Amino acid sequence: MATKQQQDFCKAVYDAAKKINEISPLFVAAQACLESAWGARKVGNYNIFGITKGSNWNGKTVLVLTSEVFNVPGKKFYPPEKVVSVIKTSQGKYRYKVYRQFKDFGSYDECLQEHLRIFKKPGYADAWPYRRNAYEFAKKIADCKGCKYATDPNYATVMRAMIESVRKIVEE
Repeated sequence: MATKQQQDFCKAVYDAAKKINEISPLFVAAQACLESAWGARKVGNYNIFGITKGSNWNGKTVLVLTSEVFNVPGKKFYPPEKVVSVIKTSQGKYRYKVYRQFKDFGSYDECLQEHLRIFKKPGYADAWPYRRNAYEFAKKIADCKGCKYATDPNYATVMRAMIESVRKIVEE
């Protein structure tokens, strides 16, 4: 059961996503709760989705130790990013512990707008028509067609459970 603080975070993100009104607020809030451990593990002050720096970001960044899953044992990262360890999983993939650069936003609004911008990219065109259905959108962004949002092979399943938890909170 979510604490009062977690519920408040969830409702705040849900309300902010409703104002933008592009992607299901249920999906946005669930993803923010999952990615930030209900607001407890934001990257910097406002990165509630764990959005990495990417190649075109010129804003502030923060270097964070994280875990990522990739299909290859020799994934390249460029300084200041640094691999700490790589372990082969039972599914034949590779779990990396790596210092990665993440975007350091100046506000939640800036973070939500960047989140929206990412999903408007052509690589998510197959998922975009499902953006108003939280469950289908979560499935589509993790189905390995077009861009894949998360490296966790169980992402869609985990998101389904989180969407249910968020639904209960926001429908109270």
